[in-house]
Amino acid sequence: MPDTPHFSATLPSQPETYWRATTLHRLMLTALLNELDAALLSTSSATRTLEDWSKRHRLAAAPTVRALCQQTPPRPCPPALRQALGLSDDSPSDALRYRHVRLICGELTLSDAENWYLPDRLTAEMNTALDTTETPFGRVTASLAFTRRLVLAERLWSPLPTGWELQPLPTGSDTPLVFPPVLFRHHAVLARQDGTPLSAVIESYTAGAFSFPPPAFSTAL
Repeated sequence: MPDTPHFSATLPSQPETYWRATTLHRLMLTALLNELDAALLSTSSATRTLEDWSKRHRLAAAPTVRALCQQTPPRPCPPALRQALGLSDDSPSDALRYRHVRLICGELTLSDAENWYLPDRLTAEMNTALDTTETPFGRVTASLAFTRRLVLAERLWSPLPTGWELQPLPTGSDTPLVFPPVLFRHHAVLARQDGTPLSAVIESYTAGAFSFPPPAFSTAL
C-alpha cells in the first residue's frame, strides 16, 4: 500500500473555483484543508461529517449528502485492508462485496469511495439497501454504531509549497487556483462495537468541498 484507486483521474470536473492563486488564499485553504481532514479522521461517519461541512459552508440549497453509485467493475481489496478485515488468501470469493460511490452534495462531488464489505455481518435489510439504493453505507449501517480505524492517510496536495514558512512569501496572482482531482485520501476499517470488522474503505476527497467563496475582509476584530 498505497494502492491508488484507478478511477481518481476520471472524477467529474468541479465548477470554477472561487479561490485565487494568492498567498492569502493558499493560507486560508491550508487551514480549511487541515480542518476537514482532521474532522474526517476523528469521526466514525464520513457521510455525517461531509454533511455537516456542506451545511456550514452552504454548498447547496439543500445540503444533503447522497451516494451516487458507480458501475465500476469490482476491484480486489488491497492486501493491507484484507488483513485488517481478517480475511485470508483462501477466503471465499463472495465473502466480500464491492461498492463504489461518489458522495454528492447538490452537483458537487465531495468524495469518491470504494467500499469492500462483509455481507454476512450486516442485516438482510442493510444488504438490500446497499444493493438497491444509493444511500451511503454509513447511513445504512448507522444502527450498528460502528467504530472507524484508520489504516493509512495520504495528503496528496498542499496549497503551499514545502518549507513555505522558512522563506519570503510571494504575493501570487489573481488567476483561479487550480485544484488536482484528489486532495487527500483515507484508508480505513469499520467495525462493530465488539471489534468485529464490517467494511474496508478507500475514500478520495476532492476540491468540491471547497466550492464556496473565501471570506471578505473586515475591519472588525
